Amino acid sequence: MAKKLKIFSEIILGVASAFTLSLASAISPAHASADGYVASGDQVESEESVPHSFFLAGNSVASNDQIDGIHFVAGNLIDFTGSAEYGAFAGNSLKVNGEIKKDLFIAGNAVEIGEDAIIGRDLYAAASAVLLKANLYGNAFVGADRVVLENVTIDGDLNLTASNIVIKGKSSVSGTLKYNDNAVITGLENLSTGKTETYVGTSNEISSNESLSTKFVFLLGRLLVTIVFVAIAGKFSKRLLDEFKAKDSWKDLALGLGLLLGVPLAAIFTMITFIGLPLGVIGLVFYGLFIYFSTSVTGGVLGNLLAKNVFKQEKMHIFLKFTIGVVFIELLGLLPVVGGFIGALSVCFGFGYLIKKTFRR
Repeated sequence: MAKKLKIFSEIILGVASAFTLSLASAISPAHASADGYVASGDQVESEESVPHSFFLAGNSVASNDQIDGIHFVAGNLIDFTGSAEYGAFAGNSLKVNGEIKKDLFIAGNAVEIGEDAIIGRDLYAAASAVLLKANLYGNAFVGADRVVLENVTIDGDLNLTASNIVIKGKSSVSGTLKYNDNAVITGLENLSTGKTETYVGTSNEISSNESLSTKFVFLLGRLLVTIVFVAIAGKFSKRLLDEFKAKDSWKDLALGLGLLLGVPLAAIFTMITFIGLPLGVIGLVFYGLFIYFSTSVTGGVLGNLLAKNVFKQEKMHIFLKFTIGVVFIELLGLLPVVGGFIGALSVCFGFGYLIKKTFRR
């Protein structure tokens, strides 16, 4: 179970960063870029060659990029034929026929790893349907409703969690094939393995995957809201990060807690009077908006601290700072017992800090 959580956490961490950029296509229907790190649009055909990580997002994305770093790609339709050190792809329909020198993290509805694809190390895939045609030089971890292997050779292990497994043509797994025993598997005679293992599969796995998918969708929504916040209020967002003082954080936390409790009471009291009804309603609307943005604000502050003190990248792009922080908070929120406490703290601090910076003189 721990291994599965680790795998899906890595997938979420990678692909969520890419999804934060999808708003840019709404802001600018044409191709847009920022400091050579970001490209987006409605219909995107990208052939960039950069010595660092690259973010690419759009409705329909065709990437022939040459990336010496992590390639984050998000969109409805994705076709990758380029090259990258690491790949982190997410979308509805995804086709990969390019080269990933190390690990590929991919999530979506329909995923196809074509016969021309080169995955230098490990594959991590989560989707409704996964079609694997490429030979793999490392291990593969696949979670899907339907998995199809078609004339593939896998040098490492193959770990599957699926409802239906189909083996077409002659395929081989040099290491261990491991899959849930309640999967419907056809064509097993076409597959040769070094070792085959099954584990007890339960109906809880389906509900667990659905729960994970729901959390993933909420995470994407959170990131899109964050990118709206940064895109619309760029200077204000930068000021939030630059003016943060760790010594005052407990004051911001206390302010947030007090306002979270006090504002609804004040709004209700105001709404009791006929004249104050509109003011009370407007107050509650803004109250809700500030609460929702609070986690984004906390994520930005946290991401900025991580960029400076952990990654040693003070000039990291502001989008990436907010992305790292928000994803980190959301992943911590998945932890049992302490997850809820961490979420509450992030809301209280973000709410207080945002209010202070918004209404300061």
